[in-house]
Amino acid sequence: MSEPTPMRRRHGWRLVLLARLRASGATPNGISLFAIGLAALAGLSFLFALRDPPHYGASLLAFAALCLQGRLLCNRLDGLLARRGGLVGKAGEVYSDAPDRLADALVFLGVGYGLAPWLAWGPDLGWAASLLSVGTAYVRVLGLACGLREHREGPMARRPRMIAMSVAAALAAVGLALGQATAVAWLLAAALAAVVLGAAWTVAVRLRAIVRELESR
Repeated sequence: MSEPTPMRRRHGWRLVLLARLRASGATPNGISLFAIGLAALAGLSFLFALRDPPHYGASLLAFAALCLQGRLLCNRLDGLLARRGGLVGKAGEVYSDAPDRLADALVFLGVGYGLAPWLAWGPDLGWAASLLSVGTAYVRVLGLACGLREHREGPMARRPRMIAMSVAAALAAVGLALGQATAVAWLLAAALAAVVLGAAWTVAVRLRAIVRELESR
């Protein structure tokens, strides 16, 4: 009996999880909607983390990091379940894409308004991150509408955005546990600023690639 390949070993746990989800009656659309719930919980955790006593706030930030990682897992599992389980529906693209836009906004607005007691411009930063995140998806879909391939260039697509915020949440949890609330506020603001700059760069890179591809036809 041949040994499983490294690729198969690496994805083996996902395949086991997919089998259990399929057996329990889970659907790709349901997983996509569940990801919104995780994003909402993360956003609420960010919203209240700096308002609660430090030990509660640290727990909320750690919980937010877990929720964001759970959202990323859902984003992988819904597509895998659809393809491997033969559950690709006619409205699958809507359920796959639209919930992500809402999920992004719930996370970034939660962070922004959570910073409001410390930084008056925190909500503005949250709105900027939300709108530019939607912009990255809009430009990607715009390329498809122009009859081009799907452009995913740029440093701040959905996955890097959530990884950046989950890392920031984990570091902020440690900082808040150590009583460094001011430093935590600035850390979360810096993470939001990184998303804003990265998303703006991503929009510009994708637009440039689309224009070049269209002009080369």
